[in-house]
This record gives sequence, C-alpha cells and structure tokens, in this order.
Amino acid sequence: MTKSCIVQLPFPSSHDPDPNLARYYDDYDRRFRAMLPEYFIPTDGLWEMPLWVAHLTALLNTAGLDSVFRDLSRTPAEPEHCAEPLLEATAPGDLVLMSPLAQNLRLALEVAKRLEHAGRRVVLGGNMAPLAPDGAVHAVHRGQLDATFVRRLVELASGSGGSLEKPLLPGLVSDRITWAPDYRHLGGYQGRVPLLRLNASHGCLYQCSFCGDAWSKQLTLVAKDALAQEVDELTSRFPDTRLFYIGDKTFGQSREAVGNLLDVFRDRPGYRFIVQTHVMQVKEWIVEAMLELGVVAVELGFESADSQMLKRLNKLSRGLDDYTSKIRQLSDAGLKIVLNMMGGLDEETEAAHGQTVSWMRENESALWLFNLYNFVPYPLTPDFPRLRERIFNWDFADWREDAPVVYRPRHLSPEDSWDLFQEKIAAAHAIIRDPLPAAPASAVPGLSVTPAAQEN
Repeated sequence: MTKSCIVQLPFPSSHDPDPNLARYYDDYDRRFRAMLPEYFIPTDGLWEMPLWVAHLTALLNTAGLDSVFRDLSRTPAEPEHCAEPLLEATAPGDLVLMSPLAQNLRLALEVAKRLEHAGRRVVLGGNMAPLAPDGAVHAVHRGQLDATFVRRLVELASGSGGSLEKPLLPGLVSDRITWAPDYRHLGGYQGRVPLLRLNASHGCLYQCSFCGDAWSKQLTLVAKDALAQEVDELTSRFPDTRLFYIGDKTFGQSREAVGNLLDVFRDRPGYRFIVQTHVMQVKEWIVEAMLELGVVAVELGFESADSQMLKRLNKLSRGLDDYTSKIRQLSDAGLKIVLNMMGGLDEETEAAHGQTVSWMRENESALWLFNLYNFVPYPLTPDFPRLRERIFNWDFADWREDAPVVYRPRHLSPEDSWDLFQEKIAAAHAIIRDPLPAAPASAVPGLSVTPAAQEN
C-alpha cells in the first residue's frame, strides 16, 4: 500500500537576527512572563507545533492512506541530511508531503529533487509553494486542506493526477469541517511548546492587500463536535499546557464559531486564550465573549495611523479615532492589547510613519506588547502580482519578516524603509521597556498556573 510521509523541514538561518529586534523581544518575553509565568520561548526547536501535520494526518486517515511523520526541525538544513531519513522511511511510489516557508523553500526543492530521482512523489503546499518551478515536484497544493485535496492525493498515490491547484470561491462556505485533527504524530512536542493553537474557523473575509491569509476569500467553520473532539485530544496529550492561541484569523467574524468555543470550554476551567481580530469586529458582544472565554490578550493589526494609506491597501477602517476608541474599550475591560505592526509596506511614506509612531506614544498606556514584522511579498498575498516586477531579491533565505524588504516600495528606497522599521522597533521598545509587576492569578481572567507549568 502507498505510504504518505509528512515532513517538517528545518529552518536554515541565513544571518543573525537584527540586534535591535532581539533586544526588543528580550523585554517582550520578560513582560509576557510577568503575567503568564508558565510561558517560555523554546531554545532548541519550533515555537509551536506544526498544526498542518495534525490536519493532514486526519484527512489521510479518511482516505485510507497510511501516514508517517518525520520531524526534521533539528536536522542540519542540508539537502543530503534531510533526504536520507525520508528515503529510509519511504519506498518508490510513496508520497512525501512538505509545506515549506520562504526560508526553507530552496531546501525543500533540493530535497524534492533527490526524492523524485529515487521514485518518490513529492507534494508541496504552503504559502510559497506556487513559486516552485514547473516540474520540480509532482503536485502543488494552493489553499486549505480539505476532502477535495485528499481525493487528489488518492489519485496521485494510484499513479494518476497532477497539479492540485484549484479555484477559490468567495464567501462563507456551507460545508463545515466535520473531522478533528489527529495529533498522534505530534505527541513528542509535549513540554516543548508554550501554547497550543486551535481554530474554530478557517479563512478570512477581509481582503487586506498585504495579508498572506487574504487568499482564502472565505470562512469555513469547524463543527462543534469536531472542535470538542480536538480539544479532548489536545488536553489529553498536553495536560500541562494551559495557554491556547485561537488561530481564527479574525475572532468574531462568525458568531457561531465564538459560541462553539464558549460551549466547548465552559466546563474546562483554568485555560487562558490569546485571540486575534480586526478592529472592525470589536463590538460589545465580542468583548463580553472574550471575557467569558478567558481571553487575556487581544492581537489587533495596526499597519499605519494613516487612514488613507490603509484605504489604498484595502484595509477596512473607520478612521484613527475609531481605532483609538476600540483599543480603549478592550483595555478598559481588562484585556491586554498586542498590536501586530508591519513595516515595509508599499504605500508607506515618511509622513505616515511619523503619524504611526506619534500615535503609539500617545496611546502607550493602553498598549501591552507589539508583534513587529517587516513586509514580505509572499505569493499568496493579493499584492504579489502587482509587486512582482519590483522584487529585486529572489534569494528566499532573505525573505524574512525581521530583515529589509526584498522589493522596491513605491515611495521609499528599501534602505529608507528599513530605517523607518528600525524607528518603529525603537518606539515599541521604549513603550514596553519598563517591566510590569506580575499580576496575581486571581487578577488575570482564566489564569490558573499549575506546578508543572511553573517548572517550564
């Protein structure tokens, strides 16, 4: 019987991290752990489990395809080192499934070359897969994992089939995800990751032109029974991990998805949650649901204080005053605000940057942390076709969110764009530098630190 080998590739490091960003995240870590003492940053592995492995495992189960998992995250990032264990785990005709990011796309293609030469069938997915050259792998998958994808895998395993590209239809998808991810391949991550990721829905209906998730154009709900089954398995396999990151791109886009989370965790006290959402979704019922669920932190995208710039980037907004009002609403409710800030955007100007930094300083009392990213023109971002001709660096090892941009922005040189991002780092660091006192467990919604978690 054809075997499927799911592969987590290592991430080669092309250069040392930016020193200013590294110093910033040292203080970020300190402030985070002042409120959540059981939180930790892994030093020798992935920051979180490769959730796609659990989803793919479950789908392969439904198709009757046997699967094995090879975690190469600690393997030297060299093609020969990665190919050897995969050849040992498979036979000619078997499927090898990889989901590389930008930094390890070249590695994936080099490994695929060795595997294909030995008769394996390689399937590539992920947000960089569309950039694989024609003929480099047997099939490329663009989009969410679903039953259609698995049917095509079955065809490929039988010796037929090819490209897995498929059209994407906008809107709320009526078909729900009724199967739960299977974590049997990921049990080794117990104690190695600080949080668990959980989705009550997949996709996003917003169409921000810079967003790597905007390609979905649709929202697919997870059925409540499937969500409960997944939580049962996660809490059984990882009993000491009490922090969940809700992976829904926009918490609150589906009221039903929020209700399902509340129902599933209603009789499971002691868990804390981090959610991400769009400022347009911040409404009274959303805030109440967050507090009921046990949310401790809310991530909000904040790309610029310049509303006209956001409009040109297709980011829906009611203006800066509304944004300020919404973060105050969340802060007044006792929720910690984490701004997902992005530099390096095509429409940014020095004036827009100045507005942004000034706003950060004016509202620092309501801001807890900042996740700082520099824009990378991933091929599934809506802006990619427009920006492609301006990309000057096609060395994917340099396509990093902590490095200078690899394309030419409209209004700034790449060097000036990077200087402005450095100023954002400095402004964010100045805001979070003073450590917060540790909050008592009773003061943090849903916080219950177990002795095992404290040991981490």
